[in-house]
Amino acid sequence: MKKVITYLSVSIGLLFGLSTVANVTTVKADSTLPAGHYAFAVTRTTETTDQNGNLTLTILPKGSSWLINTEYDKGDQTFFQLAPNIVVNLYAGYVYMPKVQDLKVISKGPASLYDHNGQLITDRALAPGSEWYSDRVIFLDGETYYRVATDEFVLLSDVQEY
Repeated sequence: MKKVITYLSVSIGLLFGLSTVANVTTVKADSTLPAGHYAFAVTRTTETTDQNGNLTLTILPKGSSWLINTEYDKGDQTFFQLAPNIVVNLYAGYVYMPKVQDLKVISKGPASLYDHNGQLITDRALAPGSEWYSDRVIFLDGETYYRVATDEFVLLSDVQEY
């Protein structure tokens, strides 16, 4: 019971902490992120650390999304500040830009789908001429992808915004 109360207290504190930084988005000058408003999607339940690398009590559940305040590198790893003194490693998920958009597949054949790492999904594709709703954009290896399902993305070159 004590763990549950502690977890809830920290979670509520984190949420209120996020509300204070929700309107501030700062990114390193040499960041690969385009200018704008970004979030972090958690792809596996993960622990967070403080800025010194010490574990915190905050656990981020798989499937949750968090506003990013700051991006920074420590050694060869990238971290994102989600709240005052709470950071998460890039390996726990992916960065995206929220963008609500209706899409239409313009490729002549089926449009390939990819996961958040840019890996081809081989057992599904989008039919030519089909219409899709997207709520986020990711940028990988110089390519832009729109999300059309939980972890399924289509290349910008295969769709048209409308």
